[in-house]
Amino acid sequence: MPAKTRKTTTAGPAVLRLVEATGESDRGWDAAVVAAVKAAKVKEPVGVEVGRLWAELDGARLRRYHAAVKVAYRQSQRQLGRSTH
Repeated sequence: MPAKTRKTTTAGPAVLRLVEATGESDRGWDAAVVAAVKAAKVKEPVGVEVGRLWAELDGARLRRYHAAVKVAYRQSQRQLGRSTH
């Protein structure tokens, strides 16, 4: 079965905005990135740039994973005067 495509409907031109966020997890890097995207509180993210990954150590083991990201979202030109994230 082919992957479903998401229709993007924007009224007029749009601008891409970025918001920075950090997240953490006990489960791994992927979970830390997902937590950071959720922490950005963006309604409809369109992309994520991972800027930095780091971890806390417990002896020789990684204990807590952290991620600093930039989350991209679309903002229509009508909304430029208002924040949508």
